Amino acid sequence: MGSDFVDYHCHLLPALDDGAVDVKESLDMARTLSSFGFGTVHCTPHLIRGGYENDPGRVVRAVHLMQRRLDDEGISLRLVPGNEHYLDQYLPEMLPKALRAGGSRYLLVEVPFHSGPDLLRPMVQTFAGHGLSPLIAHPERCSAFDPVRPAVGLRGVLSLVLGKEPELDLEHAEIVELKRLGCRFQGNIGSFAGYYGYEVRERALLFLRHGLYSCVGSDGHRSEKLWEMLVAGYAAIESVLGETETGELMRGVPLANGA
Repeated sequence: MGSDFVDYHCHLLPALDDGAVDVKESLDMARTLSSFGFGTVHCTPHLIRGGYENDPGRVVRAVHLMQRRLDDEGISLRLVPGNEHYLDQYLPEMLPKALRAGGSRYLLVEVPFHSGPDLLRPMVQTFAGHGLSPLIAHPERCSAFDPVRPAVGLRGVLSLVLGKEPELDLEHAEIVELKRLGCRFQGNIGSFAGYYGYEVRERALLFLRHGLYSCVGSDGHRSEKLWEMLVAGYAAIESVLGETETGELMRGVPLANGA
């Protein structure tokens, strides 16, 4: 697999949010990620006003300390400071000093799981005013990105007769329009592995088949079962994309190219 995969979403830093509980668990997670083939990990603790107050300065300091520990332990992994920014009314005021994904114009954003699409297009406009674009975390887990189920026409009737669900219509789905407007999307490796349930897995595979993801992330919170999740998720991605395209997605090549 090599050692050039990029994890764009990981809660590896110890005791900052609901991720790794201590340095030992952070080191265990780092060893697993490195062994699997990751060379770079974006450390993205939650930034939620009134919840997890992980401002950029605090994250940068934590990354520097953790990087020294990794180097001392001989773990070949480069850590990058970031945040998982929660989409709420406080986010716009945080944008001027926000940590971008690897120095790019993209900011990792978590859309509330049960929000409607009315939040999303104003977000794109607000980001653009700061020269930024949203990198939306795990859209497959958010109801705002549910694909549109078309009216049952002739093809739909034939599908039902054959015992199949009518194919979902992505052409007019909110996620496709947001990508046209400049949003990019990060898929959770665990979603492809079915770690969040059947519906999330099917949505993730649908988005993957239609080329909607620009990068992936482990969204790792714990060391336990992290390896198994990575193996299963990678296999599911490769079964859809093949080896070459899977490698490009795991390295974040589409994101680097703006795709």
